[in-house]
Amino acid sequence: MTMGSVEISDEGPLSAAAIAPAASAAEGFWAGYWKTLKPLAVEEPVDVWIHRPLAYVLAKVLYPTPVSPNLVTMISIVFGLLGAYCFLSGFPHHMLLGGLAIFTSAIFDCADGQLARMRGTSSAFGRMLDGVADLVVSVAAVGGGIFVIASKFHSPTPLLAAVLALCVATAVTGSFHTGMYDQYKNVYLRFTSPTFKEGEDYETARERFESNRGGSFLVNRIAWPIYLFYVKSQTNYVHKFDPHTSARLALFGPFDLGRAQIYERHCGSLMRLWRTWFGFGSLVFGIALFSAIDLLEVYMVFRLVALNLVFYGYMRPRQRAASRAAFAEMGLELPDHAKA
Repeated sequence: MTMGSVEISDEGPLSAAAIAPAASAAEGFWAGYWKTLKPLAVEEPVDVWIHRPLAYVLAKVLYPTPVSPNLVTMISIVFGLLGAYCFLSGFPHHMLLGGLAIFTSAIFDCADGQLARMRGTSSAFGRMLDGVADLVVSVAAVGGGIFVIASKFHSPTPLLAAVLALCVATAVTGSFHTGMYDQYKNVYLRFTSPTFKEGEDYETARERFESNRGGSFLVNRIAWPIYLFYVKSQTNYVHKFDPHTSARLALFGPFDLGRAQIYERHCGSLMRLWRTWFGFGSLVFGIALFSAIDLLEVYMVFRLVALNLVFYGYMRPRQRAASRAAFAEMGLELPDHAKA
């Protein structure tokens, strides 16, 4: 049997009998891997093909241990902060190591959810902690990145001021990108998946907070305020970006096949763009990659110019029209919808 220019004998050490177990193991790996993912319609390609396969290996290693998904989330925060520390330092190869730390943070960030799904222990608290981790890591990584870029263009002072202004604009609009990806991912799953729900609206989160005030100091004083701030900020921007969608996820009602088909028809193609370019995984992968080659300023320009042109020039008008048509056809009007 010939494979390319390499001759493989059925009688040699790489016989069919020897290859079969390896092929079976590979098939088993991928079969198990796909089961740990969210619906592929909302998964970011960079996660599916880079972050999550590595995270799945980590989750398989941790599966028989007492390590909890929440501890994995905390470790992702530690690596994110370590990446920022590397950016702020001046030791040899600090940018490469910073990029590797951010990349490792992304692996752990994916592994927590995959481990929880493997064990069947997904929880509202775990998803809340994951949201907190995303916010902390993004602030640390982006803040460290701004420091690095500013240090390259620190003189003359007017240049530094302009660079800082552009960096802040990139950071702010980048948070809008990931926030709107989360919004449309959550809405898409609520309408199209009979079993997989993700995200919660601010009202539900607030009620959950009020009913769980007896938690630990770390949870009540640190995690909850960060999480509520994140959800509230996202809700406020949703209303500005697209007044025809809704952040009131709890009011969507149970799964209905007819509504699922309506929402997919109007918004499915846009979801493919959201998950490809605007998610948290794409953001941190870009930071990690361009940090490792010490060209963060190039990535800043790409996000500020190219992605914002797509975000505001194409995604916003198209998504507004799609949301309006989808909700109107479903006959669903919610309290935060724009009034005609």
